[in-house]
Amino acid sequence: MTTSLRLLKRTLRKDMTTRLKQVSSESIATQSDLVFQQLLQLDIFQKSQNISVYISTPTCEINTRAMIQHIIQADKTCYIPRCTKDSMDMVKITSWEDYLSLPINKWDIPEPPLDEPRENALEKDGLDLILVPGVAFDQEKNRIGHGKGYYDRYLLKYQDWANTNHRPMVKTVALALQEQMVDVGVIPLQETDQKVDYILTPHQKIQ
Repeated sequence: MTTSLRLLKRTLRKDMTTRLKQVSSESIATQSDLVFQQLLQLDIFQKSQNISVYISTPTCEINTRAMIQHIIQADKTCYIPRCTKDSMDMVKITSWEDYLSLPINKWDIPEPPLDEPRENALEKDGLDLILVPGVAFDQEKNRIGHGKGYYDRYLLKYQDWANTNHRPMVKTVALALQEQMVDVGVIPLQETDQKVDYILTPHQKIQ
């Protein structure tokens, strides 16, 4: 990545952090509920059995707690991210009680310990759908994440797995607060950035 591109991305993340800190917890709760209702109506969600969902931070993004509970109670298989310094895997949570018992990591979100045996999606049947977080999104389904590149790399790894195992590529749905939507052209792009298949906002489905 060029220095100028890195700087543009860092500046956008900083600007978005400032903007998102202004969003009240009440607004996040309301917008999260509206996005959840959109998700429930999405055909790809209804048909998906193996679903990966990010565990949301306490502020600045769509809250996924109700979604995780719904996936488990709907007898779908729920996977969540588990990260090392450089990579991410999607590991299974077996029940709502399992989710509630997860320890809190340094980002203040629940995450399974690395040394705890967990079913890995790519060692089983793969995934039908990934619910993707981000910092900012646009109408052309571009996203910018928090800068670690976890999801971009995971999707490339998934593509390799799908090709090797003759499986379809997993679908991706980004969940966005209204304040996370930016104009086309604002997000600095590079070749390794992965577009998503859908973006759900409180009042819009972008596909």
